[in-house]
Parts: sequence; C-alpha cells; structure tokens
Amino acid sequence: MTRGQRAQAGVFAAGLLAVPGLEALREIHAGRSPQPPIHQWSGRRLVALQQGEASIAVPASDWFCGPKGRLHSGIFAFLLDMTHLYAVVSTLPAGGGCTTAELSVTVLGEPPPSGAEITGLSRVIYSDERNALAEGLVTGQDGRPLAHSTSRYFLFAPGVVVPRPGGEPPPGMRPRATGAMLGEPVPQIAPVGAAQLERLSGLEILTAQLNGEIPAAPVDRYAGIRLIEAEDGRVVFSLPVHPGLLQELGTVFGGVIALLANSATGAAVQTIAPAGTGFTALDLKVNFLRPARAEGEELIATGAITHRGRRLSIANAVVTYQGRRIAIATGTTALTPPE
Repeated sequence: MTRGQRAQAGVFAAGLLAVPGLEALREIHAGRSPQPPIHQWSGRRLVALQQGEASIAVPASDWFCGPKGRLHSGIFAFLLDMTHLYAVVSTLPAGGGCTTAELSVTVLGEPPPSGAEITGLSRVIYSDERNALAEGLVTGQDGRPLAHSTSRYFLFAPGVVVPRPGGEPPPGMRPRATGAMLGEPVPQIAPVGAAQLERLSGLEILTAQLNGEIPAAPVDRYAGIRLIEAEDGRVVFSLPVHPGLLQELGTVFGGVIALLANSATGAAVQTIAPAGTGFTALDLKVNFLRPARAEGEELIATGAITHRGRRLSIANAVVTYQGRRIAIATGTTALTPPE
C-alpha cells in the first residue's frame, strides 16, 4: 500500500531489517522470529522460498467459503497478495522495503468447494530500483489452476522501514483468537439454497441478510465482514480492524482489504440480479492507496454498479479507513439469467 509517511514494522525485529529480505523471511519461518498475526488468521504454510520465487499454501477451509458453499474468490486474492509479497521481499537488500501498489486477479472457472489446501505460487518477472512486478497462480489440491494474478510493488531504499519498539501492536489492542477457528467446524448453517435463488432476487437475498433472516457467508463471519446497507446497484460493508489482521509491517494485510473489496463488488452486482440468476466472479483489480493502521476503527467498503449487463456486470468499490480512501477496486461478474 502506498505510504504517505514512513512505514512502521510490526513483527520484524530490528535485527531482521539488517539482513536481506530472503534471509529475514527464512528466519521468521524457522521460528527464530515471531510470525505476524495474519499467519495464525490464515493458517498459512510456507511451501517453498528462493530468490524471487515463493509458494504458500492455506487450508481450503469451510470458513473460506462464500454463500454458495464454494471457496470465496476473495480468498484467491488474499493468498496471491501474500505470495507475491514473499516473492518480492525475497529480492530485497538488507534494510529495503516494499509495498503493494496494485493487485489483479482473474478467476479461472468456478471455484471449488472446500478441501485440503490451495496453493499460491509467485515469481518476480521484472524489477528495477523503484518497481517490481510479480506473476502468480492459485492451484487446487489436484494442481488445477484456479486463479491467475499479477501485482505491482513500489520498492523503498534501505532505511525507510522503521521498526515499532518491541514489535508489538499498538497499546490497548487485543489480538482476536481467530487462528484456532480454522480447526473448528463451521456452524451448521445452510448456504443460500437453490430454492431461495429461484424465488428471491439478489437484492431480496441481501435484504434478508440485513434483517437476520439469511446468514452471512462463512468467510464473512470468519473475517468479521458485515453488510450494513443494500439498495439497487449499491452496497456497504464494514470490517472492524483488529490485530489479527496485521501483516509483517504492522498494518492491515492488503489481502484482507482485497477480500473486503471483492465482497463489495460482487454484492453490488447481486443487487441488480433478478430471481434465478447465477453469479460467477471473473476478475478483481485493486489499487492500494495508503495503509490502514490497527487503531480499532472500521474499514468501510462501498460497492456500486458501473455497468449493468444481462450477462456481464461491472462494479467498483471504494475502501475507506478513518474517512480516507485506502483502496479502489473494480470487479467483473458473469451472470447466468434465469431460463
């Protein structure tokens, strides 16, 4: 995320800032330096890491499913942002820093249901003194590609990243114990069924969710994402910021912001769909503008339709924090009209 001020490190100890990025990441995953909270939140597992390349797996948990009982496409963006970051950090010199400027994700077909794991793979394909470009995939347990992505990073010269004393979250912030939830069963609440989809329009489904008549998707309940407004062509979601969402530099992980933006763009399209319409997320592009600090307030994502089509609709999302824009996203959704 582009920073208008100097970054503060979260779990990165000052000593790690004095070694190359590849060595610092290896120290963290060897247990010689603390993991960031997002490590426990995601249940991630480092599969492979070398200069300019990284591979990370996360559980294909029931908690990461959307309303149709399949993996939420926003989880692909979450995993890819994490994997791209590792690939880029592995190329940095001692004291160097980077921040995500843009993330683009294309979903390859219908997301699968929950299973064992999904794996993100990323490789840096270009780098100069100021920018890096990474390309990657998410694959399923069988190796089938599920999503493709590119991501652009801004690079910072050594000395820009300043560690937070002690590597602790801000005073007064209590980490939320979400890590164990991935190992717990999802409460037996049925997803939106075929009968409801045939009977209710997209807006009626979201209105029922607002009224507590239809439960939120598991991924929203796990992350803490809450629908607060829904009308024709427009939705608003909120996400309280807590230390469990923080990455290595002590700010909200960009993949969480992408997940929230994905929910907003998809739901905005849902509001204009008549009863019986099927939805398939096709792509998401997020531009990160500034970081969100863990200060106990809410991320607000407002999604709005920019193109209404019978078979293809596009929505934008603006994510704000403390009244300031921190990200802008565009999402495309394919619609299958009722027969």
